Amino acid sequence: MKKIVIIMACRNEEKHIKLVLSSVVNQSITPTQVIIVDDASSDSTYRIIKQFSKINKNWSIFQRNKNDERYNSIVNTMKKSSEMIKNEFDFLMVLDGDTILEEKYIEKILDEFELNLKLGIAGGILLSLNSNEQFQKLDDETVFGSNRIYSKKCWNEINEGQILNVRSIAWDTEHSIKAKIRGYEVKRFENVISKSIRPPSLNAPFYLRGILKYQFGFGFFNILISGIFNLKPKFILGYIMAWLNKKPRIDNQNNMSKIKNLNNQIFFNKIKKLMGIN
Repeated sequence: MKKIVIIMACRNEEKHIKLVLSSVVNQSITPTQVIIVDDASSDSTYRIIKQFSKINKNWSIFQRNKNDERYNSIVNTMKKSSEMIKNEFDFLMVLDGDTILEEKYIEKILDEFELNLKLGIAGGILLSLNSNEQFQKLDDETVFGSNRIYSKKCWNEINEGQILNVRSIAWDTEHSIKAKIRGYEVKRFENVISKSIRPPSLNAPFYLRGILKYQFGFGFFNILISGIFNLKPKFILGYIMAWLNKKPRIDNQNNMSKIKNLNNQIFFNKIKKLMGIN
């Protein structure tokens, strides 16, 4: 039987954390270790987690004393959870504190790894509550950071070790890019379902997006055209400030060259399409 570890970061999830944790307990494949780090919740989240950990002896929990800035806090909480891994594993799952898994979620994803040795990161679809309190599927391609599973080899390679190691706040996007550059496939499977009780925040401020674009290897001309076209000067400003402050790129120099070439190719393909050039 393949061994899987789950790491989870959560904050102020008292309304639905029981449903999330119950979905973990009821998985058809039992994780070798479940690690939950509470990000200084101000409600009863930690107390509920503690109750579950008393019943499930392979669970490890930790409570942070204070939050950081929103995006950095998520990364730092996940880093702490990865530091607490002590059991042997073949796969690692990152799970959000508001995401409920179908009973065979882990089993189905691990079956896909068995069928495809190039698979590095995989996940199912994510249904999210809309304004009418109904679940709807989010976009068709993204493997979300709230329900993804990694092979151990892929996780260790992109982090350069077992502990989460990212250079941007967009850790899941960074991981996906690093995995692809290293020859892994990143896939989402429609027959595997998870549900997010709370709608995810998919839109970062444009200034922050500009910073991320610099870190992710986009060229200035690309950003300038996009910023002007979308009337978003803060997008351009974020990129420039990241360049002036020498924000770290997400990967080593050799891989960043590949990423930059890929970004340029995608950008020029979009320009050609807009101009009607085949």
